Amino acid sequence: MSDLEKLVRRRMQEECAKGASAEEIAKVVRDLFNSIDLSGSSPDAVAVRATPNYE
Repeated sequence: MSDLEKLVRRRMQEECAKGASAEEIAKVVRDLFNSIDLSGSSPDAVAVRATPNYE
C-alpha cells in the first residue's frame, strides 16, 4: 500500500470516528487530493502537504 493510500485511509477513519457523514468524508478526501503537489520528489513531502488541519 502506498503512502498516499495510507494517508487517505487514515483521514477517512479519523472522519468516521468523529461521526462525519459520507458527504463530509468525501469533501475531506477531495480536499486532500486537491492539496497534493505531485511535482515534489519526496513521498514524505506529499504526506505533509496533503494533511490539512480540519480541527
